[in-house]
Amino acid sequence: MRPFMQDTGRTRVLEDVMLNDTVKGFPPHQQALLSQVGGRGWSLLRGDIPLPAAIIKLPALERNSRWMQAFVKDAQALLAPHVKTTMCPAIMRRQLADGAWGVTVATVQQMRLCRRWGAGRIILANQPVGDAELAGIVEELRRDPGFDFYCLADSPAGVALLTQAALRAGLERPIQVLVELGYTGGRTGARGVDAAMTVARAIHQAGPALALAGVEGFEGMLPVAAPLGQPTVTQFLADMATLYRRCRDEGLFGMAQPLLTAGGSIHYDLVLEAFAGLDARVVTRSGCYVTQDSGIYQKAHEALRAKRATAGGLERALEVWAYVQSRPEPGLALLTAGRRDFGTDAGLPVPLLLSRAGAAPASVDGMGWEVVGVNDQHAYLRIPMDADLKVGDRVGLGVSHPCTTLDKWQLLLVVDEDYTVVDAYRTYF
Repeated sequence: MRPFMQDTGRTRVLEDVMLNDTVKGFPPHQQALLSQVGGRGWSLLRGDIPLPAAIIKLPALERNSRWMQAFVKDAQALLAPHVKTTMCPAIMRRQLADGAWGVTVATVQQMRLCRRWGAGRIILANQPVGDAELAGIVEELRRDPGFDFYCLADSPAGVALLTQAALRAGLERPIQVLVELGYTGGRTGARGVDAAMTVARAIHQAGPALALAGVEGFEGMLPVAAPLGQPTVTQFLADMATLYRRCRDEGLFGMAQPLLTAGGSIHYDLVLEAFAGLDARVVTRSGCYVTQDSGIYQKAHEALRAKRATAGGLERALEVWAYVQSRPEPGLALLTAGRRDFGTDAGLPVPLLLSRAGAAPASVDGMGWEVVGVNDQHAYLRIPMDADLKVGDRVGLGVSHPCTTLDKWQLLLVVDEDYTVVDAYRTYF
């Protein structure tokens, strides 16, 4: 089979676009190719970059990528990071170069972008149902016999649509399908093991158009503990393992080593523990680890480290920086960033760093600073009455849930430990 990543030259052409100040975060009256930005010597702290700006701390990103790869490898499992988090070819290629088995996407459009960026193994973590989407899948499979592709099905109706698309296209190899298990009140997925077995049998019976390639589920929105009778992460993962064994024992799988895959960015450790010892290729699909955050995922990671007493670990690589624009009343500052610049679905951003007149950032964590509200272009920062904060100061914000911050930026400025710009990454949301 073809290697997981190909460098066809198309990736370089796709990325190396001309940038100017029509792009948010790019200096005014400047233009440069994306590949040239890192050579300009720009400094965020010196004021070369207009704010707000989203920055990636390169040393932290590199350490995060290596840490997660080592963590999964130690569990004798595989990693297919969900690239919907960043939709960034440079970051995706770093994850693959560090050893990721493949990548995960949410849509066919994302799949096609990842193909252009060189990905040779992709899990589409959804059931495709539209004519255009199904046609896009079968065309890519027909175009490249080495493309290792997987998608989901959670109903006989979904299986029928996949089967019809494969037969219409005259594919000479089966579409590899994972039966998706869900839970009552959850997102997609067959409701319960028995219902999922019905789907699995339908996939098996659709051969040679389809092949049952494994079992999939998403545990990320489930709690560790819940009232009696309510689903928990542990129970759901046990149900996934049961479904896998039943499919195996009935001889439904169409490949020698099927996949057993789950794992968002919170419970990936529980996934690896629950599936250890099964005769499956265990694949976890965390996406947010590569940038980490300062909210829900950081709290989950701290709990993991405490439980395992591990050294090192994931660290914040994503920050949004803004100016103090106004000090209209005591105890309040207005910042030049708002909901158009960071996500608020998992909590408001956290003020972490302060820089004045080009000085190295100083931590303000634990000093009683708090973002208490946002508008489209402003954040309301409550501070102690005696806080030393002036108009023109720069504030570095941490975010919760990187996905809904990154999708607000076409351009991510990549900085070193001194906040000098060393590279620039393009996103494709």
